Amino acid sequence: MGKIFIDKKLIHSILFWISAIVLTHLQTFNVAAQGNVDEYVYKRVFIYKIAYRFIEWPENSKVQNPNLPFVISVIGDDPFEGKLKELEKNPKLKINGKRIVVRNIHSIEEIEGSDILFISSSEKYDVSKIIKYTHKKPILTIGETKGYLEKGVMIFIYIKGDYIRFSINKKEADACGIYISSQLLGPAEKVIR
Repeated sequence: MGKIFIDKKLIHSILFWISAIVLTHLQTFNVAAQGNVDEYVYKRVFIYKIAYRFIEWPENSKVQNPNLPFVISVIGDDPFEGKLKELEKNPKLKINGKRIVVRNIHSIEEIEGSDILFISSSEKYDVSKIIKYTHKKPILTIGETKGYLEKGVMIFIYIKGDYIRFSINKKEADACGIYISSQLLGPAEKVIR
């Protein structure tokens, strides 16, 4: 039987384009076509998928400690109304091989220990203080309020028309040692470099 040679570059290219197509579909998910399903169900899925597949935390972060859970915190009012907590209820869902814990917090002091921080619109007057606290720390910040991206939030998710969209502040992510895959940067509406 002859040897089979696999072109690794070709395989990587194919996998890249498959991922890009899947991500583009995720990025332009039509919320209106789903009837009366809450947009926060889709935002929850989006947050999980990007953390699971397209984000890498630095080697020295607590994410690399297998004994600690992966912590997603929501600071301020919870627009998910508990829907984000569904992630921790499913033991099959893991990020970086770790079980997920979701916390609702109400002060900057409680941010410590977070791997992802969702900044609620109720924190619009404190977002600069929050970003100052998280700056240079390996905490992926996500928000849905206009203007947060320019203030230093790493991922801005929002509804545009009937679709969930996102923009990325790569400059802030780089400063915090968080690697955002080019497969996520490509379909972003806006990238701050």
